Amino acid sequence: MTQVRNRKSKTRNRKSPIPISVLVGFLGAGKTTVLNQLLSANHGRKIAVIVNEFGEINIDSKFVCHTTEKVIQMSNGCICCTLREDLLTELTALSQTPGLEYILIESTGIGEPMPIAQTFYMGNLEEVVRLDSIITVVDAVNFWSIYNSEGERLDTDGQVVTEPLAPLLVDQLEFTNIVLINKTDLAEPDDVTNLEAFVRQLNPDAHIYHTVHGQVDPFLLINTGLYDYERGAEAQNWDLEWNQPSSEVDEYGFGSFAFRSETPLDWRSFEVFLNSPVYDRVMRSKGIVFFADHSPVILSQAGGLCEIEVLEPLEGSAVHEEIETTELVFIGQGLPKAEILSALEACITKSSIL
Repeated sequence: MTQVRNRKSKTRNRKSPIPISVLVGFLGAGKTTVLNQLLSANHGRKIAVIVNEFGEINIDSKFVCHTTEKVIQMSNGCICCTLREDLLTELTALSQTPGLEYILIESTGIGEPMPIAQTFYMGNLEEVVRLDSIITVVDAVNFWSIYNSEGERLDTDGQVVTEPLAPLLVDQLEFTNIVLINKTDLAEPDDVTNLEAFVRQLNPDAHIYHTVHGQVDPFLLINTGLYDYERGAEAQNWDLEWNQPSSEVDEYGFGSFAFRSETPLDWRSFEVFLNSPVYDRVMRSKGIVFFADHSPVILSQAGGLCEIEVLEPLEGSAVHEEIETTELVFIGQGLPKAEILSALEACITKSSIL
């Protein structure tokens, strides 16, 4: 009788799988903003965060609110392909964190949700964590221009070929549970209306919310139980994605590089750079810039929308502790790396850019 009671006790006290929400969405859609809103909300949960950045510097992790005890950075690849095994390892380790109640994952802007979801079917992951929802953030301002654009990449023979971005945006909308149409305050009303109709056509079951600065009731996004494991595994192209994961570089020709400087930049020269033709070719850029003659700024550019936030000195800020080093990341297709780096070097020497 004693042995039977012990077995029941162990079963009753077995830890439930930790729920996880995955944030996807194209470059600059506002994923980090949504993530910070969730972390800052009054939800009362102990949350861990995994930030996946495409590039050698994980800029987004520097901007994640420090209202969580654990932030894991995963850089130089995408968790939907090249870092899938690493994600499996990180999630298994995180599941052992005492008292942890929820995990939020921010994917890269060029990550596809289906291969990320497949990670949750690998190994024994279902025993320790549970995919609760996939959340796609959409840029209402730039969506249609990106959807209709084409980039360039090299094929296996080294020939330049054009690659439309529409399939990537469609993938991010078709295999998801929740869609946040963000930046609706900046977009034309007709664009927002057409975008919502487009999303509903692709994914009639998706929960759709309009957001400004990523603000949304956290209880609409986390612990919803919207992801269905059986239905997910029956999705079109599931086996194809499972057996042939490809990198974003191979498929769409995306690349990234970073600029660092421990020497302050000149503000006026930097302004000229931001208005130069070479910068117009950048699809996404972000980072922190330190100046000799101006307050430090956070730069966040997506397509034709460039936002600069001036940072006032604040004691105890994790960002300001590192502010003396300028760090910028540039992402796009066929980026003119040498030209951009040369222009930024000119900002350091206070010489003219063009």
